[in-house]
Formats: sequence, structure tokens, C-alpha cells
Amino acid sequence: MSASIRSGPWLLVLTLSAANPAPTPSQVKTTPSPPSGGAPMRIQLRLSKAQLVTSEDLDVRIALSNESATPLEFPDPFRHSDQSLTYTVTGPEYPKGHAVNHYTVIEREGTQPLGGVVAPQVRLGSGRVLESVVPLQEWVPIRQPGRYRVTARLQAAGIDAVSAPIEFEVMTGRPGPASVGVMMGGGPYSGMRAVWLQHLGGHTLLMQAVFVDETDEEGRGVSRRTAQALGTVEPEATDALSPWTNDAPGGEAVTWTLWRQGASILALAPPATPQAPFRFDLEAPPARLVRPPLETHAGELFIPLLGAGALDLRLIRFQSSQDATHVTPGKEVSRVKLAATPVAARATLQPAAVGNGISIILVSEAPGGLDIQHVRATRAGRLRRTASAFIRGLRGLPGSEPGVWIDEAGRVHAALVAASLKNPNQVVLVEVRFRSDGRLEAPARQTALTELPAAARAAVARHCHQPHSDRAGGVNWAILLEDGRLVHAGQREEPVSTTRPVAVPLELLDMLQGTFILTTDPVLGPTFEWI
Repeated sequence: MSASIRSGPWLLVLTLSAANPAPTPSQVKTTPSPPSGGAPMRIQLRLSKAQLVTSEDLDVRIALSNESATPLEFPDPFRHSDQSLTYTVTGPEYPKGHAVNHYTVIEREGTQPLGGVVAPQVRLGSGRVLESVVPLQEWVPIRQPGRYRVTARLQAAGIDAVSAPIEFEVMTGRPGPASVGVMMGGGPYSGMRAVWLQHLGGHTLLMQAVFVDETDEEGRGVSRRTAQALGTVEPEATDALSPWTNDAPGGEAVTWTLWRQGASILALAPPATPQAPFRFDLEAPPARLVRPPLETHAGELFIPLLGAGALDLRLIRFQSSQDATHVTPGKEVSRVKLAATPVAARATLQPAAVGNGISIILVSEAPGGLDIQHVRATRAGRLRRTASAFIRGLRGLPGSEPGVWIDEAGRVHAALVAASLKNPNQVVLVEVRFRSDGRLEAPARQTALTELPAAARAAVARHCHQPHSDRAGGVNWAILLEDGRLVHAGQREEPVSTTRPVAVPLELLDMLQGTFILTTDPVLGPTFEWI
């Protein structure tokens, strides 16, 4: 993997002033010629930050300066075939030092051919600078907290130069529950964004990471591409959520991040910051934020929630754009009264081609069974109850979240994992379909699944949202048992154990070659496992 060239502000660690702007990336530029004599090449390292958490990326910007009076020629040290520029990290995880270069990283990952590849020659004039960026956490993963030091050494064509060391601190913490946002209809390569709260002693960081499904015949699975701290939020912050969106890939809509602080709903999008976010204050803390928040291609963020007491459904809206200059307050656009307290809920958006209509599925317990209610919102956000289906003989499972999906014709498909009233260990998949006008299209369909060997802690049903998949609209499900094992669709053996603890609430995604569930690494935070 070759290093990428990026722009942005940088913390200057060595010889340049921190007030000076960062050099233009991927350019060879002129600096005043140094006095004759001395080392012909100078290496400078700079960090994007001096402190980071273990789940966060760290980029190192490297600058090679020709300090001699004559041009220097050497193999391009930023090509993936290069072995001349070596980076050494020393610290608690690597007490004796760990050295890597472009070649060793590509050889380790096996992502590009290396045989017979020769790096082209670079001619660096006197006083000129060659720059690039190294994704240090990707090249040298660091999981242990502590103080670290990195140096770089270039050995090529008579050049032997070593940088001064730069230091950084890695902190650990406790990752909270993660929420995964998906671009509905965006295709398998559009990526998924996870957000979570990382608790570090007396303060809390709002974190995000981007995942991409790289599953192929070698089975690499869903991998993390980037991870960063968005900023510090109040220690009592909860409910970090990433929206689902119907925005098209490459669309111009803003990207929203949501969290809650007591009775306040807070959101981040341009031009807001974690210290000055979009905000809507409720009279009291809500009983529940209905997952997921919904982001439209028009730059809106809709947050369905159950008010205090859980007997009314409310819809909050924020709006912004890429060129917005002011942070505007959120607005409650609608609410409806509920006859019973929901035990489960889920929201979704129509495909962008159909509009920005919202559908919310509410599940409540009733005498002798379950009531599945469909609430729709118009493009303006006005809520109205449209239809309900009574499912006799079933009860809700603890922490069971329904699935809901709207097809291209506007039909709403809902699915729920429930338990039999007669035999609580017998679980059943319930599927209900509503017409494009919101009314019930056909009687609910029930499918007996399995008999649980232990009590359930949480459950989830999800539709495949990949528009071009032959599984589009198909339903997957999973049940987390109290002992930490997992029961899921397609399983022929005993309940399985994942490598890391399964994240709750459950996040189940149907991707290119299979189904993935979100788990929590105690050091790195959210990760996906293939089930």
C-alpha cells in the first residue's frame, strides 16, 4: 500500500514554527539553500496530534529536504516497492523497536504484487523538499497505552540520513456502544460509518470510524479504513448515533452525527463543532431514541423518539448544508399519542427516487399477543398512524429490535423476532408488509425458527438493503443469549461464540458475501465479524 498524500493543519514538532502553514502535499518545493557542507539530506517528521486513543488513526507527515548544493537522485521512497525509507517505532508495545517500510507492509498484507517492481528515480534539486504521509497505526498497530517514539531513516544512493525522533502518547479507555450508519441503495462499496463514545477517565471523546466491505474469495471481510476523534463531549453524554441515509454516493448532503445529553438532543454537521453543536432541548429526557436517525439527501436529519413516559412518538428535525454559516436550532415537526408503551421500535427512509418519506415500526404488547403498528411521516415530517397488525400467541424478546425496509415500489416490509407465549424458548420470525399508502397489504406471516438453549438477552431482524443483490429484501436475524453466545439465521450447529463480545444493541448487516455482526474490541472499539 503506498502512502497517501493529504492536506490539512498539522502539529509541527521539529524545526518549523507551529504557526507556519503545512507545506503543500505531493509537491517538490524550494527552500533557501543551506550553507555548503553538512549532511546532504534532512528528514523531518511531524504528527497530526501528540495524543491519541488506541482506536484512533495517527498520520505522520515526512519531509525529505536536499540540504546539499547539488541535486540528489535516488529511488522514490514513497512507492510501494521501496525498502530504502524505514520507520522505527519504540514504546511499551515495541520496547526493542519495530521497523517497517512500504515493501514490508505490502508484503505482509499481500494486497499488491511486488515481484519485479522497481521504484522510479527521483531527482531532488538543491533546497527542494519531497513530502508524503504515512498511516502509522495501519503500518504499526499500537494497542498498548504509553509513550512512543518514531524515527525515519533513508538509505539509498550514497545517502544515509536519520530523522530526529518525535514522540506521542497513546491512551486507552472504555469504548461505549457503537451505532452504524448505512447508505441505503448506495451499493456494497459505499462504506458504513460507526460512531461511539470513548470514556477516558474524567472526559469523553466522540469517535467515528469508516468501514468498507472488502470480502472476496480470500474472505477478508469488513475492514476499518479510518478512525478519528471528532472531539470532546460532556462526560454524561449518551446515545451516540450514526444516521442511515438515502443520499446517493458522492452526494452533496452533509454528514450528521448525533448524541444525547440528558434532555438535550445534540448533532454535529457543518458548521457546528462538538463544543457548539446543533441542539434541541426536550422538557425531560426521552424514554428512547428510535434507531436509526435518518439523514436525507436534502441535508435534513430526522430523529424519531419516544417522549418521557413512552406514550407519545415525536419527530425532531435539524437541517444544514455544506455552505451553511450558522448553527440553527432543531425543531419538533410532529408528534402522535400512543395507546400503549412500545417494547421495540425501528425507523427507515424511502429510497431517494421515491422521496424522503419516513416509516416507523412500533411493537407493543397486548392481551394475547403483540401489536405491530406502522407510523408514517410525510416529506414535511408530519406523523400519522396508518395501520397495525395484531399477532396472536407471541410475546416480545428482551432487547428485540425489528427490521424495516422500503422497496422501490414504496412497500414497507417489517420483520420481528418474537417468542411463543406457550413456550418462551420457541422463537418465531414475524413478517408484515404494508402498501405504499401505509395500509396493511396482507396478513402477517410467521415462521418458527428454533428453540433457544438459554435465555435471550437481545435479538434483531434485518433486511438486505443491497439494491442489486439477489438477496435484496431477504431477512436475516440473530439472537444474543445471556451466556454471550449467538444464534442466527442459516446456523446448523450449536450457538456460536464470537471472537469479541457482541455489541448491544445488535447491529446485523447483510453484505457482499455474507452477514456480519458488530462486536466491541476493548481496545479498538467497534469491529465486524462474519457469521
